[in-house]
Amino acid sequence: MVESLIALLVLMIGFMAAVSMNTTALRSETTNELQFQAVFLADSKIEEVRSFMPTFSGSSTSITEFFDRNGLVTNDANAFFTRKTDITLSTPSSKTDEVRVEVTSSRSSLKINYVTLLDHVDG
Repeated sequence: MVESLIALLVLMIGFMAAVSMNTTALRSETTNELQFQAVFLADSKIEEVRSFMPTFSGSSTSITEFFDRNGLVTNDANAFFTRKTDITLSTPSSKTDEVRVEVTSSRSSLKINYVTLLDHVDG
């Protein structure tokens, strides 16, 4: 009888460990999904700016956009992600322009920062 109870206890401990590992894996998957979405939003903005880089110099601008959990544009009240883009257009002599993209999540501590220098385009 004692051996059966010990075997049942060992079996229960193994079962609890498996459930715990499964819960941790699901939590990790959700975190990875959010990170992927944030990186995608940042990278897509960098590529957008690279494709349509303004041709004037010596100026800067800041753009803030809001997205839901799936990366679709939404308003500030429903935003899951906020993407802030700062574009600094340098003088023609510096030959580079700076683009900073920061993606944050209002419902987690997620924060992605991209900074890139683009060749300056003279108008």
